[in-house]
Amino acid sequence: MSKTTKTHVVTRYHVAAILFLSLILSLTTGCSTYSSMERKTKRMVRNLRAPDSDLKKRIGIALFENKTAFADTEMQQSFLIDLTEKIMSSCPNVLLEKPGDSGYPDFLVKLTRKASGRIDNYDLVKSGRRSGLNSIVTGALNDVRVDKRKEGIWWFKDIHHYVQVQIVAEVYDTETGAKLLDESFMREIEIDESDLESTDADAEIKAYIKDDIFKHIAVDMGEKICNAVVLDPWTGYITSTVDDKIILSSGERVGIKPGDIFEVYNITDTLQGVDGHQFFIPGLKTGEIKITAVYPDTAEAVHISGQDIRAGFTVRPKD
Repeated sequence: MSKTTKTHVVTRYHVAAILFLSLILSLTTGCSTYSSMERKTKRMVRNLRAPDSDLKKRIGIALFENKTAFADTEMQQSFLIDLTEKIMSSCPNVLLEKPGDSGYPDFLVKLTRKASGRIDNYDLVKSGRRSGLNSIVTGALNDVRVDKRKEGIWWFKDIHHYVQVQIVAEVYDTETGAKLLDESFMREIEIDESDLESTDADAEIKAYIKDDIFKHIAVDMGEKICNAVVLDPWTGYITSTVDDKIILSSGERVGIKPGDIFEVYNITDTLQGVDGHQFFIPGLKTGEIKITAVYPDTAEAVHISGQDIRAGFTVRPKD
């Protein structure tokens, strides 16, 4: 049996053992403990399945669009704080570029949109490539509503009031422009009727949302985002070529070192999708380059094999 085959067998054994342990614990513990164990199990399986690479991925996160009746940025910022904390705790080896950071990319402040209002994925990922991002997280606070319904048995039924929140998250892969994640998350909690009748009902509802709903949605969403970006292989981008010098939009912060060898791939051809969206088509290997100098977020390299190496091509570490 080859070394690679043995590694795969051992990995499958570890995954099976973890899943079996999770099942046993679910039969002997309560719902809250099981939910926590389920997240830990998924994290362990994710770590076992993650591509082998010492390079860190850079993830850009845009301020979520607010489509709710609360027309201010306070709710977006509050949710983003909870979400970024969860992503960083779930993916400690990911470099997260978030609003307020020094050097935060300008193109993430106001996303380019098509006439339909949908995000222009092609423009988004081209900008992401120039900034050295591997994935881009976007989303929207879609809906906040108060619902009331009768609950109980027969004549003991009573009116109960709930706040429902729906938030959508999308994760774009900068290599292809495709979505790694596109999912809607919803949660509701029961609230006191007296809060709805207060003179500052909006403030009371927002307090419920920030203190409970946002934190719960951020846990689920953060795990899903982490799973999506960690399992996607690391990719770098050539931003320019000057004489014999090749410039990458990734550098020391992600772990690139002088002497590293990268394979170069042509991924400039595109495919037209629905609603005018364009996607990059993975191409063939065209050569190899060697890193000669590194800076915080860029690197310089020289050509060592192949003929066709141009700006816009992708690079991956040579095994």
